Amino acid sequence: IIIKRPQKKKSPLSLSHNRRENTLNTKNNNRRERERKKRITYEQQQRRQKRRRTKRRHSTASRGKVAGSFIVRAAEEEDGEEEDKATYKETFDSSTGQMVKTLTQSIEQIDVNGQTWTQRRGSPSGKNKENKKENAVVFIHGLGSRAYTFRQVSVLLQEKGYETFAPDVVGHGDSEKPSSNGGFKYDERSYVEAMETYVEKVANGKQVDLVAQGYVIPQYAILLARKRPDLFRRIILMNMPLDGNHNLAAPLATYAQMFGMGKGKAFDAVSLNYMGNEFAIGGDDMKEYERAYVGSDAENARMAVEMTVANADFKNLKKKVKDAYFQGGMPKTRIVWGVADKYLDQAPMFSWASDARASEKALRKVGHMPQEDFPQVTADAIDEFFTSDLKVGALKSVRGRKVTADDGQG
Repeated sequence: IIIKRPQKKKSPLSLSHNRRENTLNTKNNNRRERERKKRITYEQQQRRQKRRRTKRRHSTASRGKVAGSFIVRAAEEEDGEEEDKATYKETFDSSTGQMVKTLTQSIEQIDVNGQTWTQRRGSPSGKNKENKKENAVVFIHGLGSRAYTFRQVSVLLQEKGYETFAPDVVGHGDSEKPSSNGGFKYDERSYVEAMETYVEKVANGKQVDLVAQGYVIPQYAILLARKRPDLFRRIILMNMPLDGNHNLAAPLATYAQMFGMGKGKAFDAVSLNYMGNEFAIGGDDMKEYERAYVGSDAENARMAVEMTVANADFKNLKKKVKDAYFQGGMPKTRIVWGVADKYLDQAPMFSWASDARASEKALRKVGHMPQEDFPQVTADAIDEFFTSDLKVGALKSVRGRKVTADDGQG
């Protein structure tokens, strides 16, 4: 005999509780289902984008051409429009919590007179392709530095429509560092000839705009402009020794001591690239400046700096640079100068610019490396000159006073 116990009748309160519980469970299940679908959709999108990027790389590789070891990237067409050839990297955006694409430069290698140079090549943003400038910008770094120093200014100019090229000059950065017995003498003639070949390759038959900053190598770039003014349209000089009162920074002057007392000493790349500025450079960035001098190729990199200083005849080099402008026929030039430079005084620069008939722009609270201390203002000053009609009215006041006469560049 099965005796069924009578079921208790649920109270209205109990029924109400169960309904609420069921409703919550249904809502949670619906929310989980929506999240699952979103996750699947996101993963599908990621896979789809990955397939597209792979397809583009394969297409570019099949259509690319090589001209004298210099890679010419072929343009692709998608949906009837030219592909955005700019290089991007993914960074985390704290405001949105998402990874976003930011403009940067591609790292490429190029053969220059038998040596392998590494360069940072920046293409204009696809958003600004209608504003693309006709003349590319070539950056030349100073002795003991590297192309990495122009990374931020390059991005800002790319956004304005410029194509940029910044090489690690032979003996520096990630470029080849041959011994002085291996075909590169680290003297004026060797540097000038190498930079001449490099500019000819990247210029693609057009004149380029030159931006140079630092010690010795930028001065050799000026001598190249004296030798081949047809290669350059305009020149910007930033914080480099120009006047006879400008001396080598201490980390470089070590190798210029009498009787070879500095020969063989370690090169202090950190001090050279840090101490002359108004603002601190981050630790990760300083590691990039120092990397060539602490790695497996450190001795060859150190030797390149030492040999360059030893062969420079620094006093005579400054005279050659001054004579190059006094002889006339140089490309139009402007000096962009960080007046808080701890290495080079600003006063001699102003007199030198006046004698050389070059315009100048003084940047307050900016040190030896304007491209590091204040990249936005530096990029604006560069763009202002490269797009100017070269009259004082267009260039505006450069020393906080009214300029009433033409600067001689028009």
